[in-house]
Amino acid sequence: MEIKYYNCPEPEEFQKSIADDAQPPFLTYKPDWKFIERVQSECSLYSNILIIAHGGSINSFYGLYNALSDATTLRVRFLSTTDPDYIFMLKKKLSPENTLVVAISKSGETVTQLEALMHFLQYKLLVITSQDTSLYEIGLRMNALMVPHPEIGGRYTGMTEVALLPAALCGFDVKEMYSGAQEYYQQFNQDNLAWRTASILWQLERDHNYFGVFMPFYSHFLFPFSQLIVQLCHESFGKGELGQAYFAHEGPESQHHTTQRFIGGRKNLIGFFIGQDEFDHDLATLIPPKVQSVHYKEQDLHLLNNIPLSKSLEFELAGTIEDARIKGIPLVHLNVHGRNYKEMGRFLAFWQLSAVYGSLLRGVNAFDQPQVESGKHISFNKRLEFKGLL
Repeated sequence: MEIKYYNCPEPEEFQKSIADDAQPPFLTYKPDWKFIERVQSECSLYSNILIIAHGGSINSFYGLYNALSDATTLRVRFLSTTDPDYIFMLKKKLSPENTLVVAISKSGETVTQLEALMHFLQYKLLVITSQDTSLYEIGLRMNALMVPHPEIGGRYTGMTEVALLPAALCGFDVKEMYSGAQEYYQQFNQDNLAWRTASILWQLERDHNYFGVFMPFYSHFLFPFSQLIVQLCHESFGKGELGQAYFAHEGPESQHHTTQRFIGGRKNLIGFFIGQDEFDHDLATLIPPKVQSVHYKEQDLHLLNNIPLSKSLEFELAGTIEDARIKGIPLVHLNVHGRNYKEMGRFLAFWQLSAVYGSLLRGVNAFDQPQVESGKHISFNKRLEFKGLL
């Protein structure tokens, strides 16, 4: 993984004193590999998995699964809503005989998760939660496989059982993922890519009024990581009236709508482009002889003949970056070296560290989310009103 910066300030000197005082618990957490292997063996007969969770309990694995889904035959579905039509469809498509339901929540008290789970209690259940919670009690009464949730906030649990256990069920090499993440975790107390990026983005917000980050993904399989990235950034340092707004799109589709706003609109957006430079398969575009002479952009269509699709994607990304660079817009270009297990661990760890550094630089708590909790309280009271209990 490598990063380039354009039209950006230099990163500030690494502040070791800040890092020393704020060691995130995920840095030193060690998964119980034997336990993961035992659960993997017990659940090997299921061909479908349904993950019922919200936020950090689902987003790390959602990114990992989609990035590596071509490496597994297991079909995984995700449920993070109480949309009745979607739940009805899932119940029609997923049989209790071949589906394992995995319910994940650190608090064990998220009302929408519990409501969704009630529709799947006839399925084999695996529960990852804290003790003495509602979800924990449900798991015990339903004879579920019980997995203790680590004492780590959900959005930072990508390298714990919360994400690694479902990944292991898919047959992914979770130890390689963990090894890749450790390469970045071990750099926490020294200058590193995550610190430099967080420092540059903070300076652009603080000193130059860049309050938004436009993030196009020029990789179909990496784009699902956007949910985790947005959560890490918004929930970690979107506090005290600070923090940039992140909005992600898949490129080159984004060039047909949001690039117009990014380059042609108000100059308050940073570009954060994510690309991939190694592919498991490449396809060259072959133009049939019958249409090679079709007129196209003052040339013939033959000009596209035998251009690899990886190059086509690279050219689209490079064109948008170059256009914005010439116009003086701040840009970050993160390039991922393929979708292997170790690189996905590095990619996930980079964003975790970036969120922590971004919080430290802004002087806010990286691990709470007070506004999210207050909204949950209001929505629960609406249920009490509906039942005439309030």
